[in-house]
Amino acid sequence: MLCALEGGAPWVERVVWSVDGTLLASAAGRKVRLWSAAGELVREFADHPSTVADIQWKPGARELASAAYGQIAMLHADRAEPLQTLKWQGSQLVLAWSPDAKHLATGDQDCTVHFWIMRTGEDLMMSGYPSKVRELSWDHTSRYLATGGSPVPCVWDVSGAGPAGTKPKLLEGHGDKVTSLAYQHAGPLLASAAADGEVILWQPDRHERALCRVELATELTHIAWAPDDGALAVGDARGGVAALVLNNPLMKST
Repeated sequence: MLCALEGGAPWVERVVWSVDGTLLASAAGRKVRLWSAAGELVREFADHPSTVADIQWKPGARELASAAYGQIAMLHADRAEPLQTLKWQGSQLVLAWSPDAKHLATGDQDCTVHFWIMRTGEDLMMSGYPSKVRELSWDHTSRYLATGGSPVPCVWDVSGAGPAGTKPKLLEGHGDKVTSLAYQHAGPLLASAAADGEVILWQPDRHERALCRVELATELTHIAWAPDDGALAVGDARGGVAALVLNNPLMKST
């Protein structure tokens, strides 16, 4: 059954299902709305101060993080008012929760990454990226955060005292800007896709060398692992989708 929902603005920026599949959240303009699986409007939160760039459900909770200029709001499905508001004078583009929900990362318009410690509300900033950062991915242990923003993926170790004062691992191998990053759901492999059509697999917890690579014909826009981590779906700028299986000969070892 096809069900059309009214997001509240001409352009819907993001829609995300809760992990249990009972709630669908939408972000359109300054509005965030929640819908039931049957398409009924459950809640509309008060307008944000600016356009909402991203929304992401907190792992294991009925809470939703929303990013707008100058703030991240923590919204609860059962409450009209935000649980918490994290202030920062800048424009967040994307959100990424660590799987253990202890940390929240943002990729930012000003070529930085912010790293929020949710227990305290403290934030750290990683700077020096040559372009705005739209690519973030956590590994399943919540120890490593991979970031884009250049042709070289950076992998930060957030264990112990976190990334403050440390240097990331630099994964050199792409010839063009990284457009998407994805860690396996339960394994150690990181996949990166670039604007020149190349996909590379890495295992950053062991070394910084590329494991294997495949070259496709057009600019890549998004990659996602299959639930069993055995294959990658790759989307491109022409609207095409390819499936890459790990034992496929096209995945050339390096």
